[in-house]
Amino acid sequence: MSSAVATIHTVAIWLNYFFGIPIIVFGMIGAVLTIIVFMRQRAFWQNPTIIYLLAGSITTIVHLPTVYLPVVLAQGFGIVLFAQYDIICRLFNYFLYATTVSSIYFPCLAAFDQYASTSRHAAFRNRWHSVKAVRWAIFVMVLFWSLLYLPVLIVSQLTRSNGCYITNYYIRTVTNYVTVPLFFTVVPVFLIIFCLQGILRNLRQLKLHNAQQDRFERQIRRMLIAQILVLAVSGFPFALESVYLEATANIVKTNLRSAVESISLEVLRFFFHVNFVGTFYIYLYISSEVRKTLLQFFLRIVGYNIIVPVTTTGANHIIGPTHNSTNPA
Repeated sequence: MSSAVATIHTVAIWLNYFFGIPIIVFGMIGAVLTIIVFMRQRAFWQNPTIIYLLAGSITTIVHLPTVYLPVVLAQGFGIVLFAQYDIICRLFNYFLYATTVSSIYFPCLAAFDQYASTSRHAAFRNRWHSVKAVRWAIFVMVLFWSLLYLPVLIVSQLTRSNGCYITNYYIRTVTNYVTVPLFFTVVPVFLIIFCLQGILRNLRQLKLHNAQQDRFERQIRRMLIAQILVLAVSGFPFALESVYLEATANIVKTNLRSAVESISLEVLRFFFHVNFVGTFYIYLYISSEVRKTLLQFFLRIVGYNIIVPVTTTGANHIIGPTHNSTNPA
């Protein structure tokens, strides 16, 4: 092994130490805290948008230990779990696609819910901006992705030459060239942009120029721009990786090229997993109500019994409906 290849492998290992492990740790902490915060306030867990975010947090809790942790163990510690047992290989590939695409579409559905909630048409607003509609949307979406990638579960297999691999050529080609670029990048970006434009247009048509409405419009814009950035950072690298790996699968590569590709794909995976790590911390930064609820939770843990006022009428909150309440810690 040349010195250049050895150096690249060493850098790749340390990247997993300094980035891979923190991504898993902070991602799991953020997902758990998201569930705790949003379940502690009635105004949160009865809001359709928050239900989508809760579903996204549950997906993160499933994805990180079943998909990303095995990758970090393989790249950083040489423990290749998905190359030891055929069933683990099948489940790894299945969860890789099913949980990844689900995590991308929950923010899309949340954006659509915000679009519906600001619509002037009462029938459209009442039909889609409701807890019942959210539950059905989540059920249908999870069922669709589970069935779409079921062939991956069936045809994945351990091979001597490629390790954990989708052995069926047609399923592998359609997955990497069609479904991943389309559903992981093109459709989500289109939906987010469409909903963002629709929300801003609806808010302008309401013609409510008081200070609270202006703050709410800025809040919606910041929230959805953050979602667009997270989706762009997370979805595009995954699609790029899938297309590139499939296109170069049959090319004979030198050790140096393989090492460079490996570390490049590893960096892409880091960016991709921003989608799983960043959501809670984005909303923690944006929303004063999330910060107050989290503070209330930690004070209860350490034994303080104080009253923390919670309000959704200020500038720093996630959702549209307003209320005033005082909640005991």
